[in-house]
Amino acid sequence: MKQHEIVDLSDDELVDVATACQIIGGTRAPIHRTSLWRGVRDGRYPKPIKIGRVANRWVVGELRQALRALAMSRHGGEAG
Repeated sequence: MKQHEIVDLSDDELVDVATACQIIGGTRAPIHRTSLWRGVRDGRYPKPIKIGRVANRWVVGELRQALRALAMSRHGGEAG
């Protein structure tokens, strides 16, 4: 997806692993899917919703909230 398409996603939309990686890392340099799964395991990123045997989707709003929480913790509680 392009940056403007990601910005236009509503918080309740579900996205695949590739788009989740772009939301976290940006469209120019998305994080690797292994980094996403490691972050899920470690509690940095939200767990996906299982929609099939091997299909997972992330809630956009949960990904954005995780990024806000990481930014706040980095700045001692102040986002920005």
